[in-house]
Amino acid sequence: MPSARQIFVYISLAFILLFFILYPVADRLSEAFPDLVNNDENRRVVIVGDIHGMHEKLLELLSKLSFNPSSDVLVSVGDILTKGPHTGSMAVLDFLASNNATAVRGNHDQKVLEWRSWLNWIQSMKGGQAWLKHAIKEWENAQEKGEEDIEDWVDWKMKHDTIHRKWWRRVPNRQFLGDHFEIAMEMSTVQYDYLKSLPLKLHIPHAHAFIVHGGLLASDPNYKPTHSRQPLAKVPKIPKHLAASGQNSTRAYLRRAQEDAILTQVPQNMVTWNVQNMRGVTRKTNQVTKYGISSVFSSQRSDGGMSSYRDKEGRPWSKLWKNSMSMCAGFESEDRGSLPCMPATVIYGHAASRGLDIKRWSIGLDTGCVYKRQLTALVLGGKDNVLSNLSSRSTFSDDYGLDDDLEDDYDNLENKNTSRQKQYRRIRFGDNGWGRIVSVQC
Repeated sequence: MPSARQIFVYISLAFILLFFILYPVADRLSEAFPDLVNNDENRRVVIVGDIHGMHEKLLELLSKLSFNPSSDVLVSVGDILTKGPHTGSMAVLDFLASNNATAVRGNHDQKVLEWRSWLNWIQSMKGGQAWLKHAIKEWENAQEKGEEDIEDWVDWKMKHDTIHRKWWRRVPNRQFLGDHFEIAMEMSTVQYDYLKSLPLKLHIPHAHAFIVHGGLLASDPNYKPTHSRQPLAKVPKIPKHLAASGQNSTRAYLRRAQEDAILTQVPQNMVTWNVQNMRGVTRKTNQVTKYGISSVFSSQRSDGGMSSYRDKEGRPWSKLWKNSMSMCAGFESEDRGSLPCMPATVIYGHAASRGLDIKRWSIGLDTGCVYKRQLTALVLGGKDNVLSNLSSRSTFSDDYGLDDDLEDDYDNLENKNTSRQKQYRRIRFGDNGWGRIVSVQC
């Protein structure tokens, strides 16, 4: 029979495990995320768009913001690596890991992690490490002879290097020895652990905000937003211990429950590929799309296989999100044309082709620094941003003369330094707050 001390240890471990199950890392970020209602003048959250190894521009942006790591919080929307200079990617990774910056994992960061996992696997095999060194040396020799296209070279080796065929068959794709691979091989254990620790999604409940790299859906597009299975179409059940605790506590619980349900009950949001790559949803079959190639997110064909086909990119998911949020009419609403919910904000990256993409309840921050455009940050909190005592009106006319009905005119602006774009630097955020958009030229 276990002693009293052992029983105490078991109970303590159970409570610790329960804590981490009920309060994941993403939720504990709320301690660092400034309270947007209380308006902490000494703390800001700086959320940066896709960096892609542009280390010098990241430092320039932080300098422009007078970023102070002791009081400010740095958050990345992902894709911190590749596309830009290799040395820049390593410097960005070192900077973020050394400062334990908060971030979500982008699709390019994911590829680096996958290559590192593959490296760990291949080098654990007998002869694997020796073959890997041999392959790298052969590629270096091929480059000296004028070979430039690594994918063509890898493709040729896979077909003709019969001596090492068993190893080439273990190479997952033709991007072998490319930039993702090089970063995966070069990064330290600390950097690898940091990158691996990054979540796919961040939820900051008290700010009613989500941070993802690609996108998020408020409802399953295979059904109408008002369908009973949609998380925003029904009011969550209130636990008995909260029922008599007052309206504020009840409302807070309902809002948190619905926001959690978006992450856990919308099937598309539970697929890694979707939240890292989502750009649009096709009208025809409600599939996530990327560069015209769609991928089914929740259902399979009747024969059990996954469907895929070529089509246009589809409707931007952020417009679907905006439509859902505009239908939220509060938990007491009984209007069949509305939803019994409160709106939430998504901050994301990934869509450089759309540039700075600001809608009332979503903010796209990838302004294509790696394409020599801009690196952009959303700044929340701090004395520069008044976050309380705002008008409850839902238009933008107070700040920059743009009503919600004209919002799409701003969405369609090209990412250029026009005089019209320069005025869009202060934006609505959340229920009654403001944020600030700050950029540097790349």
